[in-house]
Amino acid sequence: MPHEVISARFLILYGSQKGQAQSIAEQLSDQAAEHGLEAEISCLSKEDKYRLEKEHSPVVFVISTTGDGEPPDTALKFVRKIRKKCLPRDHFAHLHYALLALGDTNYTNFCNCGKTIDRRLEDLGANHFYATGHADDGTGLELVVDPWIDGLWDALKKRFASMSTTNPYSDIPLSTAQQSLDIQEKLESSTKSLQSLDISEKSEPESKPESRDVETALEASLNRSIAPLSQSSLSVPALPPSYLEVCFGDVPYAEEQVHVVAQDFHEVPISRAVCLTRDDAVKPVILLELDIKDENISYQPGDAFDLLCPNRDTEVEYLLHRLGLHDKKNHAVQLQLIKNTKKKGARIPPYIPELCTLQYLLTWCLEIRSIPKKAFLRSLIDFARETQEKRRLQELCSREGTADYDRFVRLPGACILDLLRVFPSCTPPLSLLIEHLPKLQPRAYSAASSSFRHPGKVNIVFSRVAFPACAEHPERTGLCTGWLADRVSAIIEPFGTKQALGESVDYAALPKVHIRPRLSNTFHLPSDPTVPIVMVGPGSDGLTQYWSSYLIEAIRHKQVCEQIVLAAFVPPQSQAFWEGSQTFW
Repeated sequence: MPHEVISARFLILYGSQKGQAQSIAEQLSDQAAEHGLEAEISCLSKEDKYRLEKEHSPVVFVISTTGDGEPPDTALKFVRKIRKKCLPRDHFAHLHYALLALGDTNYTNFCNCGKTIDRRLEDLGANHFYATGHADDGTGLELVVDPWIDGLWDALKKRFASMSTTNPYSDIPLSTAQQSLDIQEKLESSTKSLQSLDISEKSEPESKPESRDVETALEASLNRSIAPLSQSSLSVPALPPSYLEVCFGDVPYAEEQVHVVAQDFHEVPISRAVCLTRDDAVKPVILLELDIKDENISYQPGDAFDLLCPNRDTEVEYLLHRLGLHDKKNHAVQLQLIKNTKKKGARIPPYIPELCTLQYLLTWCLEIRSIPKKAFLRSLIDFARETQEKRRLQELCSREGTADYDRFVRLPGACILDLLRVFPSCTPPLSLLIEHLPKLQPRAYSAASSSFRHPGKVNIVFSRVAFPACAEHPERTGLCTGWLADRVSAIIEPFGTKQALGESVDYAALPKVHIRPRLSNTFHLPSDPTVPIVMVGPGSDGLTQYWSSYLIEAIRHKQVCEQIVLAAFVPPQSQAFWEGSQTFW
């Protein structure tokens, strides 16, 4: 009787909010061929691309969590679907899967979406073929992600071997197989133990520095290493395949200031800007009143709004200069896929307009301050001309250089701007930045007003965030808060101002922003007004949602309701914020 031949195909499904889970899923897809496997990849929202009810190949899930433990938008429908109570207990009894959950222990409900999917798949009869990983962005995703991926490949091969009467992977060396088991045992025990994993595969050793004495007198930095790392052989990840080509128009291109790719954004004027804190406040707080009377926008206390903001002009100019493209900044950029690219599921980023200038692309499309992933660092190696710079980039993206990556890249928040500053011989092509930098995301702000008291208006409150200078980067302000503060500098009213804008104001001359209501908001008042409410607002930033709720209750009952208890923890130097805010809310 002939042996049954099982295809080494597996399915990768991801649920991603800001691109982190998608990036890891694509990394898995790109690496699969190196291990003799065939990967199919799809977003959970693309239900026409997969069907778990009939899927007998192994499935790998990469799932992020957003907000207060909520599923990312791309996973919402899938989560609702598998949580239906009508599903039988053996609905997924045929399914064998592995799951990597991404989260952040700085927030409540760590990895909640991944845990929810994992638990529900188990409830419906699905089986693990590899231990679930829980990666913490608060301490560094790589501490869990890298060893989890290392062990995944042998776990997949063993799963395929068990599916067939023949064993195409029986010749896996014992040391490699044992390594996979060690990784899985550590994943099951704790995240802490993952940090101590020792993977033995190494690349060929390189020549050692000539003078060890000089080196030990130096300190490690973003662009410099010291022994023992500088003398170690390195496990450098595979080069991610390129997939984009960039073409420039021959002549400058005239375009609108902002292409709003998402049609659900509304351009609204900032009708008022008021400082809610005194001049001596450590953390000045600014209230913005947005005029939404001409837009079809409704909201209630607890709701939040997405606000589009650009990259800083000075940072975009620096990037244009370093890429050698300053003379092309007003030329149209057109993207196309590289013919026969090896990247699985390659596509042109949908958030980049089909026709836009280079300056617009760098200003509104790419998160140039994002922390570069190791795959990006690996790609930069080939574009560094100096040997020492190549070596340092190899170290930062290697398994052996994880501690340096955390210390000099992830923790200080270094970005491509900082890398280009300290690695002057590195000049990557524009296509590489588009391939590796994520989409510039809108920033979320809670409504700090009640539409009942302020019809046609919505207030938001913010503090200008400051990032002090350090060895890895110069002093910076928060991308959106710095931009907003600059945007309203000409109209901002000092603390204590009570007079509202008059009807004679020229609204056409007011600064404008693009906003949209958040798709999923669960932070709302109970419909039953007799339910006791305790509100805890940690500092000025935490008071906005609670004060708008307080207002709506007062309006509902014509007085401040007895069942509301509001605990506001405000530092003495910011007490003026509480006093000033009551004037406007």
